[in-house]
Amino acid sequence: MKTKKYKSKEKPLPQAEEPVATYSTTAAISNDAVISSLTPESSVEKPEEFDACYAKLKAEADAIFGVKKRMTVDEYFGKLRYMVNAYYDNVQDQD
Repeated sequence: MKTKKYKSKEKPLPQAEEPVATYSTTAAISNDAVISSLTPESSVEKPEEFDACYAKLKAEADAIFGVKKRMTVDEYFGKLRYMVNAYYDNVQDQD
């Protein structure tokens, strides 16, 4: 039995776009396009020691919580919470 491809005469539905960040200003170029004026120069750059600190904290969290390909939500956020708390403790100790 042969089949025919369905050809719609209607226009395709518009596709969803990712929303623009609320903390930046935007300028509408046309009805469909919106461009954010947030430039790399205006964004805050991360400190040089951040990558080293992140690697150290991730290694500690991996040692405590283990390394798994798939984690439960509680395991993931427990690991993340440990890393964030340790980072902020480190920042407070430096002041």
